[in-house]
Amino acid sequence: MAEYTLRQLEYFVAVAEAGSVTGAAERVHLSQSAMSAALADLEQALDVQLLLRHHARGVTLTAAGEQLLVATRRLLSQADDLKHEALSLGHRLSGSLTIGCFGVLAPYVLPDLLATCAERYPELRLNTQEVDLDALAEGVLAGRFELGLGYQLVPNPRLAVESVFSLPPYALLPADHELAGRRRISLAQLAGEPLALLDLPHSRDYFRAMFAAAGVEPNVRYQSRNVETLRALVGRGLAYTLLNLKPAVATSLDGHPVASVPLEGGAPLEVVLVTAAGGRPTRRAAAVAAICAEVLRRRGAEHVTREE
Repeated sequence: MAEYTLRQLEYFVAVAEAGSVTGAAERVHLSQSAMSAALADLEQALDVQLLLRHHARGVTLTAAGEQLLVATRRLLSQADDLKHEALSLGHRLSGSLTIGCFGVLAPYVLPDLLATCAERYPELRLNTQEVDLDALAEGVLAGRFELGLGYQLVPNPRLAVESVFSLPPYALLPADHELAGRRRISLAQLAGEPLALLDLPHSRDYFRAMFAAAGVEPNVRYQSRNVETLRALVGRGLAYTLLNLKPAVATSLDGHPVASVPLEGGAPLEVVLVTAAGGRPTRRAAAVAAICAEVLRRRGAEHVTREE
């Protein structure tokens, strides 16, 4: 059995994140020489080189180091889970857990999720990061996020994905638009009108694919990475936009009325719970994953109700 310690593994993660031995040593309040010695002992115990040292330029991970960093984060999380489980036998779940959430989805689900977890597990601390879909997948694979919440747009065999509910697309129009009262409209009916496009990786490709399937060339007049900016442009009568998530209020952030009309033939987006494939979830992660699924399904049911 390899004779390494959890402390050495913690130092390895600290160096990988800091990019230098000096920065990691300062971060964990350890001398540089002691940090270097601990890393050398870890590499000897594992019989593999984890780091490449560059004079005056910090360190980089070897290919083996990159691979073992993910496993190390997972092992440290499980060790922390074991400690808190032992401390909390007969008590509530405790410790901390980090969740990555797609930024567009975050305002709709994170407040409910955090409130529900705070009520059920007041000693558990949830840390959240709002990211794009690429960063979400990368964070889960790298072990920075134990859980991810997002859309399934590009399947990845290294990720375990649980589909929770579907979001059909809709057109958001100014309230006085001539098509605002329709039960359903097609992209052909909007051809030529100025479009405000959600300009996020994968999202813009998803919407452009809808136009291509309908044989319509979009007239992209505005682009934004922020949904509220798009809604405000629509409220001002400057354009229409295409979205999937629907807020409970039919006004833009600055108070202008808007109208949501379902689209004909638009492929729905799947809202998913993401974890690393093959990983063994910690007790905290399993409990929070169950709450995530519950919250997402509740949001999905509310969305269907608004559609009706």
